[in-house]
Amino acid sequence: MKFGEILLQAGVITEADLNAALSLQIKNGMALGRILEDLGLISDRDIVDILARQFNLPVIDTIQEDSVSETVLELIDCGDALKMMVFPLGICKDGVEVAVSNPLDFNTLDRLAFKTGRQIRPVLATPTTIFKAIKRFYLKEPEADASSGTYLLIIDDHDLFRTTICNNLKRNGYLPLLTVTVEEAIHIAQQTTPRLILVDTCMKTVSSQMIFEQLQQNSYTSSCPIIALTANNTPDEEAFLLRLGFFDVIAKPLNYTRLQARIERALHFYYHSAAPPYAHAFQDDAVSVLAS
Repeated sequence: MKFGEILLQAGVITEADLNAALSLQIKNGMALGRILEDLGLISDRDIVDILARQFNLPVIDTIQEDSVSETVLELIDCGDALKMMVFPLGICKDGVEVAVSNPLDFNTLDRLAFKTGRQIRPVLATPTTIFKAIKRFYLKEPEADASSGTYLLIIDDHDLFRTTICNNLKRNGYLPLLTVTVEEAIHIAQQTTPRLILVDTCMKTVSSQMIFEQLQQNSYTSSCPIIALTANNTPDEEAFLLRLGFFDVIAKPLNYTRLQARIERALHFYYHSAAPPYAHAFQDDAVSVLAS
């Protein structure tokens, strides 16, 4: 049974919801669960619970600090953990237990079995749980205080995109501020002091250059890193935006794992040190996950 049919049978989405999500999937190629999640129709926890019941798999909510040894971590390197969004939990008699969010991704399970030389025993976890574990165990980052939310300002004139990015940023502990125009963004910035700005550079009524110049001319937004989000994914466009002064450029449709990493890198670069937080943490092939 396909994933969408499982959710439909469980009664958590309607047939209309499923058809709408499938239409979006054709356009952007994202995973169906992520689309439904970003539309606010289900949560990542809903997905895990349904899959656990369907396939009789164990679930893990938190990964304790002292529960994973260095020997276990060495089974899957950090780059692969990020690419596949998996986390090794422990060695068992007949293989290795690995936290996964999608037990139907047989390609990933097969690749893990080949790389580790062991049979993979999937344990279900939300992507948020897995990502936090990767940061804590591989990158040695302390867990962030949930009360210390960071305001991120989003400027985009597409209603559906604002909804999906808002839901994603909230799940990762940020406080998104949604605006449609630069003027509205500056007004909100005067009241909230955002730490970073995400800008759609393909809006209909204003050019990317005008957006950047307006933000730079205002004292409330001039000191924030600005990341361009663009559907015009060409080398020339990226070079143009970087030369304008944008801190980073991310292509639409968004890969939200990449977006999260780029946001963290920008915040670290601007507010903590001159070096991106992951500069020393990955092998060469893993760096491309964050920098490509």
